Amino acid sequence: MLTTCEKLFCEALDRRIPALADIDVTFRERGVEAAEKQLADYIRTSLRTEDYFTIPYHGRENAWSCPGDDDFAAAEKIVAGELCSVGFPHKFPDTAHVDWESNPTPNGYAEWTWQLSRHHEWRCLGYCYRYRKDERYAKAFVELMMSWCQQAECPVDAPFYQTKCWRTIEAGIRMTLNWHYAFFAFIHSPYMTDHVITTFIRSICDHGYRLRNFGSGGGNWRAMEMAGLAHIAMLYPFLQEAEVWGKRAFSVLETELDSQIYADGFQFELSTNYHDVVIVNYHRVFATARAMGHPIPAGLAQKLLRLLELDINIVCPDGKYPDLNDGGRGELAFWCRIGLNYFPDHPALRYFATEGREGEPPAYTSVALPYSGLAFMRTGWGKDDLWCFMDAGDFGRGHQHEDKLNVLLFAYGKNLLPDAGNYAYDDSDMRRFVLDTRSHNCALVDDMGQNRRGRYAWRDEPLDGYAGMKWSFSPSVDTAEGVYDQGFGANHLPVTHSRKLILFKEGLAGSQPFALVADRFTAEDGEAHTCAPSYQLGFEPYTDDGTRFTVDHGDGVTFTLTASVPHTVVTGQTEPVFMGWRKKCEEAVATNEPVPAPCVRYPLTGITARMVTALCPCKGDGKAVAAVKASRDVADTAVTLRFDDGTEVLIREEDYPCSVTSSDKLYDQGG
Repeated sequence: MLTTCEKLFCEALDRRIPALADIDVTFRERGVEAAEKQLADYIRTSLRTEDYFTIPYHGRENAWSCPGDDDFAAAEKIVAGELCSVGFPHKFPDTAHVDWESNPTPNGYAEWTWQLSRHHEWRCLGYCYRYRKDERYAKAFVELMMSWCQQAECPVDAPFYQTKCWRTIEAGIRMTLNWHYAFFAFIHSPYMTDHVITTFIRSICDHGYRLRNFGSGGGNWRAMEMAGLAHIAMLYPFLQEAEVWGKRAFSVLETELDSQIYADGFQFELSTNYHDVVIVNYHRVFATARAMGHPIPAGLAQKLLRLLELDINIVCPDGKYPDLNDGGRGELAFWCRIGLNYFPDHPALRYFATEGREGEPPAYTSVALPYSGLAFMRTGWGKDDLWCFMDAGDFGRGHQHEDKLNVLLFAYGKNLLPDAGNYAYDDSDMRRFVLDTRSHNCALVDDMGQNRRGRYAWRDEPLDGYAGMKWSFSPSVDTAEGVYDQGFGANHLPVTHSRKLILFKEGLAGSQPFALVADRFTAEDGEAHTCAPSYQLGFEPYTDDGTRFTVDHGDGVTFTLTASVPHTVVTGQTEPVFMGWRKKCEEAVATNEPVPAPCVRYPLTGITARMVTALCPCKGDGKAVAAVKASRDVADTAVTLRFDDGTEVLIREEDYPCSVTSSDKLYDQGG
């Protein structure tokens, strides 16, 4: 450990505290054991366990336990030496002999080792101990903690991302929650000897040093690092540097909410998961500050409200988020319940926290986020309403997917048009697939995806510039439009793709609500290219008559794709490109193997090309678009739709114009 016994007893403790005033003398004159007893006696009598445990117990994260195991079932496995990281369990000889730098995964998945040192299982043991007082849990915790402290030496000056046990993201996570919960729970167990307590505090000092001096400098990691440092300051005020660490942590936490958040409220990684990582870390700081009587800067909670309201603005009808970029389909109700701790009178937070039993939904429906460049269209806030999304925005700060102009659709309680979502952070074909355009409802050019990453460099600038998306919302029709012009494939083929999404919220000619997607391609090199808008589907049964591709989602709900050009279907393909796959489940864990799933493609070749696709959700006997007629001329705007009953409707795209709004609103409101 960097913090030796001598450094702890002679430098690291606040000797203004009477009980610790002469602990350096004790150490020098009477030895380590006497000093350990003096410190441990002080901690046992001063630790504010009753205040700490007023903080609500936080739910699970990071797939650290096996599916189906509650905390007590997980604790039994932990006691037996079975630990689980990123959904992959491994049995060690016992809790005293864990190899914290090992990696038992078949594919050498590096996240297994890193996330093992988040120590969620320590909190689990502490939780179970509080209810059952089973000393086996205390023994397991002590053996795990002591073995980790012995093996995992805190580096003197390694960058934030290096080492297997001391990445600053893991240091921040374990210092925000897991270590403290266990320490406060076990403090009076006979297994918590003077030496164990001293070892724990020495490592806390090492964590303070690491988080204060070797942070990542940005992104969601920064929130986790500073949340961890803030917890050290609040929970261990007897440390000499606690006040300095606390001031540093709260100062950075406040400035990060200004520098990381777009003017429309989305965290700059544009990932639903990492947006909520920021929320939960601020919440944990606030909850601990409230419990321990620690002040937080005025206005910090108000800034947090912007993040919570963003979650409301993007939510799907099933109460979950879309899994944008390296995101996840989190439950909005959970985050709204968090928000009610600070804003109990907020009607929309209460509405979604109680699943509609209390409060009120927002007065608007569709939402444009012009700074991050995203459009969320709705027919309403009910579970059977239609929700449609288009991405016409920035690449983001991190965790990006190559998916500009991606379209998603949800209706009648079904996730009708998803993309392949997130996947474990490994080097597998599936991981490369979910990062690429091939796994999204976008377009490929000559079988190659978008390549913003190849020329991308993030600039730390104010996040208040318009992303270039155009949109218009009304009670009957919503539109959004965007352009991708940054090249396809490794050589950045110079093909420009523009896409316009039109949502007919009241249908046409007596139909149910549906959407049109108008795609245009222009090859700036004057060469003919094959451009192929593609749509990812799930595991549901489908029918394909060569013109219409219809998926049966059960409960009387179908989803039909019909386009102005013929389609092909790719399922479970590995060559020439990996395509037509989905995960078995929504979680992005190491055990989540890919499963074949259909991808409907609409290839057309030329120097310029245009096509129109109808996306038709139907419930019951609702009619869908049976055929779409639209020329391939990019200058043409006419579209003829023929419905199931033979009705034909001619529309023109210019009748549904979009514009870049220059108002001061953070988002437009329509519906």
